[in-house]
Amino acid sequence: MGENQYTLKKSRLQSLIEEINKNGEFIGPTKGSNEKNIKKSLFSKITNTEQIYLKTKTYYPVKTFFFKPDEVLLKFDGNNIINPEIKLKPQVFFGLRKCDLNSIWHQDIVFLEENPDPFYKRRRDNSLLIGYHCKKGDDYCFCNSFELTDFFDLMFFEKGDSYAIEVGSKKGLEFIEKNKSFFKSGKNLITDADRVTKNKKELKTTDIKDLYNNKDWEKGADKCLSCGACNFICGNCHCFEIDDNINFDLKTGERVRKPASCQLRNFTRVAGEHVFRISKLARFKHRIYHQIQYFKERHHVTFCTGCGRCIEGCPARIDWIKIINEMKK
Repeated sequence: MGENQYTLKKSRLQSLIEEINKNGEFIGPTKGSNEKNIKKSLFSKITNTEQIYLKTKTYYPVKTFFFKPDEVLLKFDGNNIINPEIKLKPQVFFGLRKCDLNSIWHQDIVFLEENPDPFYKRRRDNSLLIGYHCKKGDDYCFCNSFELTDFFDLMFFEKGDSYAIEVGSKKGLEFIEKNKSFFKSGKNLITDADRVTKNKKELKTTDIKDLYNNKDWEKGADKCLSCGACNFICGNCHCFEIDDNINFDLKTGERVRKPASCQLRNFTRVAGEHVFRISKLARFKHRIYHQIQYFKERHHVTFCTGCGRCIEGCPARIDWIKIINEMKK
């Protein structure tokens, strides 16, 4: 734990950002911009340290940098298939919380290991993940309810006028060596106390296997608007649908991948207009069980990372953590 540690003076961060932006992009948490009526915190390109917002986790997750909202998979012209050109600059992601980092790891499991996706792979290969250790979660965080793993290239810890840095990968070490003029090496800079994160919320049990038929699920389903906000704002959820958009000439068009939500009625609609999860109750339970149980059964890790974005972003403020905690077996 004490090896491969470094420090970076906070006063040097601006120069490091400028160096990265010469050939790449430095992306970090910002408060949002009113230019596009975005008032909530999100990840965006950083040119100045004054833009960086580290007070709390971002309202919007970082996943849109790895999955474009409307991604053209291919274009076609008659019998000719035209593959899109993806031009990428190296991207350094800064300020990722442990919940964000674990969400990226879960997507790696699905789109690099289980179902290799060339679009996702190119963006991940082109990225460097710099974590930021948060000492205290906000009103919605419950990350301590899960055994989150240390998944990062570099992890920054607050140390007065400096950041203490832990290296988590070969890519992270190569970044340090490439920019070694900014960093100073050291040992045992980060203590066990530095690694602690405090939460206000807690999911008291992740063993919900025998709770499926519990009537208390209706407390959430009855309030649900089926808007899909919980899916779109979740750092983990990655379901998508594919549309073929054909032009009026009936010869040209494009195939587009778009985000999808399991909370929408049409998500399980098939030919013949049959909908497998037609009730809000069935859809509500499916999302929670995928987060807590189904993904774990398949990949041996809980899908949810406890960021609480789904609760914060829900128009009805459905607190499914409270619902499960109050259930009686």
